[in-house]
Amino acid sequence: MSVICIGTFDGIHIGHRKLLQRARDFAIAEKLESVVITYRDHPAFTLRKDATPKLLCPSALKEELLQKLGIDQVVMLDFTPEFAHTTASDFLDQYLIPLWHPRVIVVGYDSHFGKDREGNRDFLAKYASRYGYRLEYVQPELYQGKPVSSSMIRRFLAEAKIEEANTLLGRAYSLLGTVKRGMAKGRSLGFPTANLKLDNPHQLVPAEGIYFSRVHLEQDTFFGLTNIGKSPTVKHSGIIEIETYIIDFASEIYGSAMQIELLKYFREEKMFANISGLIHAMQQDLAQARSLIREMGC
Repeated sequence: MSVICIGTFDGIHIGHRKLLQRARDFAIAEKLESVVITYRDHPAFTLRKDATPKLLCPSALKEELLQKLGIDQVVMLDFTPEFAHTTASDFLDQYLIPLWHPRVIVVGYDSHFGKDREGNRDFLAKYASRYGYRLEYVQPELYQGKPVSSSMIRRFLAEAKIEEANTLLGRAYSLLGTVKRGMAKGRSLGFPTANLKLDNPHQLVPAEGIYFSRVHLEQDTFFGLTNIGKSPTVKHSGIIEIETYIIDFASEIYGSAMQIELLKYFREEKMFANISGLIHAMQQDLAQARSLIREMGC
């Protein structure tokens, strides 16, 4: 027997966390298993050709965050074209009930599943007595009078409002990937950078600019300056890259897994008249970063 939540849960933001905490509370009180049924990738990538919206939370991070929230079982489904045609009735009758035997199903204001999003709160209420589960509804978490949503967070990230986005996420927005070889332009300037290749190319990359960041490399954590942009003063490819100068770090890390948490937006990326102007700006960014590190007591 279980307590179940179903949804995309992209971002695991504070609205999701409120719903998940209620589900966990029910599970503990009634000595049941808490189960989250979600998707490995966003359903939109199957339903539409334009590959939007961009992901806030790649599957590996989503699973990790759900487990940290105390969820007993995290089930990652592949949202295939065939799955997209599964009706809510079939999903409930042929999958949800026989596999997970829910005693409680917890839903939010935008919970849905099945073809044409038919499996909503009203649908689940209709079948509750037939299948013997209880439906629990959780009111949305509000921000400035509106329900917190993944789309709201995407807008903040697109506008470089990283602190607002982090407030709604309940954590720092993270970019996950591996360190790849770049053009080594930063090394010649005295600011060697680690270039991030995203694990999931669908992940949302925030607005271009310079960010104060926290960098996770295996078991170690550092602070850094992350540049999202084209580096127009020293490069001419026009390609947006994610490059991080890791403060007080000098090891070779090509091929290593790296997670970058964006903590604060410093400034826009811009074209400088010469290299000395760029170096001066980077030195100012570093001084500002060190000041923040001292304020954090690190």
